[in-house]
Amino acid sequence: MPESPEDKKWEAESDANTLAEAGVIINDDARLNAARKAAKNLAKDAKVRFEAMIKIANKGGKVEGMKVLRDDTGNA
Repeated sequence: MPESPEDKKWEAESDANTLAEAGVIINDDARLNAARKAAKNLAKDAKVRFEAMIKIANKGGKVEGMKVLRDDTGNA
């Protein structure tokens, strides 16, 4: 379904606000450092969930970084 002109306008305004907020964060060392620390923690949590999903999906496949390796049975 194509976006309406109103949807496109809302999206552009939302993007402008997002970019403005990012600029504020980038220019504030304390906020930027806190955001980087939070990103590392979020990434760790996401990796744990990703690895759990791979184990469920593959019944024991190994995960190295974000790369799925085959297990001893040849399953990916």
